[in-house]
Formats: sequence, structure tokens, C-alpha cells
Amino acid sequence: MPKMTLKCKKCDKTFTRPGPFAWHMQSIHGAKKKKKAKAKKANWRGKKRTMKKGGRPKGAAGRLGLKTMNLEQLMQLIDAARYEARSRLAEIEASIG
Repeated sequence: MPKMTLKCKKCDKTFTRPGPFAWHMQSIHGAKKKKKAKAKKANWRGKKRTMKKGGRPKGAAGRLGLKTMNLEQLMQLIDAARYEARSRLAEIEASIG
């Protein structure tokens, strides 16, 4: 099988492999790589993304207004949630047996 030869049109240097030829063109002559056309990514079921990349989705914190609460208010809310959870568990344990 004959060897493939690539010849630089600017300086007449020859290469047997495409990798070194590409390196030569980029580093010596400043030729830029050809960019491949990017295929558009299909959105899931044709819907646009509503969430910014890297951001968090709006959840309970946004809906309940937890972002605007100070530390004292958050502590009171957590204590109330603990009390509610304990009372519900007690009701379940009483109904079981």
C-alpha cells in the first residue's frame, strides 16, 4: 500500500501523517482549524429551557418566602416543623398499637 504524503503549499514540506501536518499548519503558518458545524440540540419535547444553566429551580424556599426570612424566623419555623412532625408521629404510633 503506498504511503500517504501531505505537502504544505506554503513551504513545500511533506508529511506522512495528518496529525503532524495539522500541527505544522497551525504552529508554523498560523492556519486555524476548520470548525465543524454544531447540530442544534433538540429541546425536550420542543419546550424551551426555563431554568438558567447552573441555577437552581425555584422550590419550597421561593414559594414559602424563606429567602427573605432572618435567622430567628427560620429557627422558629424549624422548631414549629419539628413539633408538628413529632405530634403526627405520636398520632401514627397511637393508631398502630
